[in-house]
Amino acid sequence: MPAPDRFEITRDCRAYYLERLGWLLRSGGLLSEAACLALLDGVGKHYDEMVNNPQRGSFSEEARGLTSSRITLIADDELELGILLDHVTSRLFEEGATGELWKTQQRFMSLLGRPDMQRGDNPVGPRGISEGLRAMFAAANASSLDQKQNLIDCLENQLREGLPWVYGEVYNFLDQAGVVASQPSSVIEPSERRRAQRDPVVRSAENAPQTLRTGLLARQSGNLDIAAASSYGASTLLSQAAVDNLLFRLEAFEQPTIVEDDFLSSNAPALETLLPGLFADQPAPPAAAPRRPLNSHELRVPPTSAEGLAIDSAAMICQAIAAAPELPEVLKILVASLEISIVRIAIKDASLFTDVEHPCRLFINALGRAVLGLPLDVSAQHPLCQRLTAIVKSLRQDRSGGTASYAAALRELQIAIDERESAIDHAAAAYLPLFAQLDRRDQADHEVNALFARLGVEREAAEIRSFLERIWRHLLARIWLHDGPDSPAWQQHVQALDTLLWSFQPKPEAADRKRMAQELPSVLRVINTGMERMKMSPDDRTRVLDACLSRQREALRRTAVEPQPAAPAAPAKRPLPPVTTNILKAGTLVLHTLDLAADLAQAPQPPCRPSDWLELPVAGQRCALRVCRQSRYSGRSLLLNPDLDLALAIHPQLLTQQLSAGEAIRLGQCSLFEAAATRALRESGVQGGTE
Repeated sequence: MPAPDRFEITRDCRAYYLERLGWLLRSGGLLSEAACLALLDGVGKHYDEMVNNPQRGSFSEEARGLTSSRITLIADDELELGILLDHVTSRLFEEGATGELWKTQQRFMSLLGRPDMQRGDNPVGPRGISEGLRAMFAAANASSLDQKQNLIDCLENQLREGLPWVYGEVYNFLDQAGVVASQPSSVIEPSERRRAQRDPVVRSAENAPQTLRTGLLARQSGNLDIAAASSYGASTLLSQAAVDNLLFRLEAFEQPTIVEDDFLSSNAPALETLLPGLFADQPAPPAAAPRRPLNSHELRVPPTSAEGLAIDSAAMICQAIAAAPELPEVLKILVASLEISIVRIAIKDASLFTDVEHPCRLFINALGRAVLGLPLDVSAQHPLCQRLTAIVKSLRQDRSGGTASYAAALRELQIAIDERESAIDHAAAAYLPLFAQLDRRDQADHEVNALFARLGVEREAAEIRSFLERIWRHLLARIWLHDGPDSPAWQQHVQALDTLLWSFQPKPEAADRKRMAQELPSVLRVINTGMERMKMSPDDRTRVLDACLSRQREALRRTAVEPQPAAPAAPAKRPLPPVTTNILKAGTLVLHTLDLAADLAQAPQPPCRPSDWLELPVAGQRCALRVCRQSRYSGRSLLLNPDLDLALAIHPQLLTQQLSAGEAIRLGQCSLFEAAATRALRESGVQGGTE
């Protein structure tokens, strides 16, 4: 396959990005066309600068060149505007599709040949949005700082909600253009680092390996507490000869493991399965002898030495993974086969317990991500398991056993993860026509909600409001779905509703009363026909029409426009409507749906993002599914797990409720290595603060 042409792809991606961003800006109706063009021009200039300028210093590096005399030349308003734009950029980074944004950055790293690209240098990143906002103010006639701030406040929510879609579109464009993700030496998503810094639970887990090692020292030393052990440290290192002897004994430990784990890469079935009659009367083979425990005592190493602490800490982490009931058996076998290698790394490099980006830790964490969604009893012959086994086997056969080996294996593993995710997304594409049916229903609900809000339906009397909400809303949604928003039928029924509500208002002018007399008969015919179409009973139709005629007579009696009554107070928070389940089919495809029985006035934000893995109940069973697509109108998520042959569409408010109640959980939130260290801390009784 020929390598993608960098110039053509960056040029076409620029146009594609600005087109999608322009659609997002115009859809909100907050900016004039001139303001939109100015903003897009600023974003485009930032894109060109990032593509053509390979080196860009950080703010701290640029700030070193600013003297106090130069800073005083900047107007106060400019300084405040700069701070305001920096805050907006930061919030867009923190809240605005960091997962999709990071994927685009990985593609640009590869496309532009910059594996060390910083997040601020992403050509499509929020930093460019900030530059575009600055360029847009003049076109939007925003001259004062207050005007600029008000404009930013209005646009920020729209950007935070819409940028995830824009970044997803750019990622798909680069992916289809053949741009592969760059594989930096330390593959960890920036959003994961920031989330770990914000989340005390994750932060605690990141400290767990070091806390485990320190706690073991405190326990072995007897009279030291955690704080003292941290400052005291381990005893003097063993001599080089003793370390060499220790590594030799580790080699002896590893030999039985290699033989036991050969079945992972073997494709030959057991003879018992091929010739069951031959073995029917034979006694069962003896159980394999348990492997000797790996610890400092077994290896005759002082437990308070640096090597002893490294051995015990690494072994306890591996054993905690082996004991975790929620992990697939194949993952436990893979990690167990690496235990000697991990211990060897720990002996040579103590940063394994302190550096969250240590290649060995990242590799173990990536193994955990790689098996997300696999059944607990997944076969070793599963294509993904065979590929993971090959990567681990190659790593074990690399006798150097250093961090460079793990970094190289990590790159191979990340490729496997990316390819699996791409395969899942490809499989999800087959369900998009079914998902589109739900999406179109969401669009129809969105349009009808907007229409009702614009016309002030909620201010009408109870009888009429009930009719409009229960009957006319569903009729309009049906017409939108069947005929489309540009059809004469849609326009006719929207106009009829608009005129009907207008007829309830006072008519002080003769021209208004004449217009009402001319238009009302045709409006009532449309209303009456709609009632028949929705199969309303004659009594209900009569009651609604009488209520409408009563309001119109009142409007004709009043000759002065009266102030509109205040909007009713927001209703008290109500429990969620009942959950509805359904199945949509197309050929052999089956899409399960979990939805809410009643319409919602406003769609909430989805509580997850594409590429997240969730475990939730489906048809009475707990299943692990990956979020593949989300509706822009309702936030409904399309989840899929090809290994379970299961696809699900779920409403965001229902998913939020399940996550809050613990019925659904996010998978892979805490890294495998750190979670295992936390488990080892808890189960070993080693006490230690992690705050």
